[in-house]
Amino acid sequence: MSSMYTARMKTLACTIGAFAIALPVVAQQSAQPTPPDLRTVAEETNFHKTATHAEVVSLLDAIHAAYPDLTRRASMGETEEGREIPMLILADPPVANAAEAKAARAKDGRIVVLAIADIHAGEVCGKEALPMLVRDLLEKPDDMGTRDLLKKIIFVAAPIYNADGNERFGKDNRPGQVGPDEMGIRENSKGLDLNRDFVKVESKEAKALVGAFVSWDPELFIDCHTTDGSYHRFLITYAGPKNPAGDPKLIDWTRGTFFPDVNKALKTKHNIDSFWYGSFEGGFSDAPRGHTKWETFPAEARYGTTYVGMRNRLSALSEAYAYATFEERVRGTYAFVLELLRESAANSSTIKQLCRDADARAVDLGKHAADNLPIRSEAKPWPDDVTILGYTEPMEGGHVTRGVPAEYRVQLWDRFEPTLSVKRPFAYAMPPECGKVAAKLREHGIIVRQLASPLGATVETYTIDKAQPASREYQGHVLAHVDATARRGSATLGPSWFVVPMDQPLGSLAAYLLEPASEDGLTTWNYFDEYLKVGEKFPVLRVVEPLKDGPTASP
Repeated sequence: MSSMYTARMKTLACTIGAFAIALPVVAQQSAQPTPPDLRTVAEETNFHKTATHAEVVSLLDAIHAAYPDLTRRASMGETEEGREIPMLILADPPVANAAEAKAARAKDGRIVVLAIADIHAGEVCGKEALPMLVRDLLEKPDDMGTRDLLKKIIFVAAPIYNADGNERFGKDNRPGQVGPDEMGIRENSKGLDLNRDFVKVESKEAKALVGAFVSWDPELFIDCHTTDGSYHRFLITYAGPKNPAGDPKLIDWTRGTFFPDVNKALKTKHNIDSFWYGSFEGGFSDAPRGHTKWETFPAEARYGTTYVGMRNRLSALSEAYAYATFEERVRGTYAFVLELLRESAANSSTIKQLCRDADARAVDLGKHAADNLPIRSEAKPWPDDVTILGYTEPMEGGHVTRGVPAEYRVQLWDRFEPTLSVKRPFAYAMPPECGKVAAKLREHGIIVRQLASPLGATVETYTIDKAQPASREYQGHVLAHVDATARRGSATLGPSWFVVPMDQPLGSLAAYLLEPASEDGLTTWNYFDEYLKVGEKFPVLRVVEPLKDGPTASP
């Protein structure tokens, strides 16, 4: 997942073929013969090749043509180069769009599961696995339990999200990864990492996906990747919501019930070892390599699964092990997504209620404005050590190689605690010149009102204490790190001022995006650069007393 590993993987590539992967054989869910026209490119080529965009679209169209009573074809949007981001919708009764799904959910209580793959277009196992899974659910409904699944879920599969990156095939786009022969690149056609674009939402691809979150409002989002970095013996590693600004009950249930049950099903039904996504120390930082910690990526909203958690919804990051064979990775991803669907169906009422309750809590917190909202966080270890199935890693020729299987007792560093919090306001207010910010918030689905007449307010105004730009460009930006001090006072909010009420389901996300000292807000991504001078007043005001006769997000 992380680009930090690229250099290391290049050194590993020369040794990867010297030994066999010591992984369990994945249960062959898709081993039965399938009609040639519904096989994936990976299956047709004995897992030597992966599909082009045209081949994915053709396969999805063919599956729909073969099973028109249970499927619909739709488009999420277009890429920067104008390629369709195709979706295949599996539902009974079928639904063709978000509006039909909303009506169906209101009628029968189904939940929506949205799965994407190929966000990093060199990590192609999900691109092959998702069509295989939909096909098998349709071809083998008795074996797969399809009827029971579709009583509870609407499954939306988007297997080729980064379609432009997918078309830039090359043999060395993923050094060290075992197959396929060629694959796409990590970035989109403009060089952006699409899994860092969930705050700024600049790419056409991210605009399409965030638009899908707003319109479809899936209770579960699945994002399929392939790992980089550490040697270990987990075919699948995973992660879910984890930012402490998100709903704690949703995070706790996902971590304490949902993923443990999926983990157990992978082992008992598919003989797959799985664990929380991560790497031995040094994988996500410049710390010396070792085998005492299992670390993970930050809890910033720029990452898709973290962002979805901050929308009060469940998310599941799937990371297939890069050094397993391509076939093992595809079938492992297939099994993981299948068990996510089964677990979602089995707990659909619970999941639906969790999401509703999280929304209601957010509204209630905004009405009372009494709690502290985390805007920065850091990883901490869980109390109990865990066992990581790994290898010895001797040094040969100046680089690390994989030795014999070994087990390591380590600290699990994927519990995130706040390092900076602010008291939740009743609302935020911005002058008309912040129209670009208001538009971005609305793109996220956040409610933004605009005043028709002046309104008095008790506010806190930030003064910039420090504005530190990053030392280098990142994703087309020079990220800003800001500290600021708030001072209470009175203000008149003029006509056309924007007001963002906190009594709305996405209130916590809105605050995270608007607070100047947030670890990953709009200030971070240069939306307020003109105000980032020491001593300058920040334009976004915190409304700290209820607005009288003002706009509200309440029904």
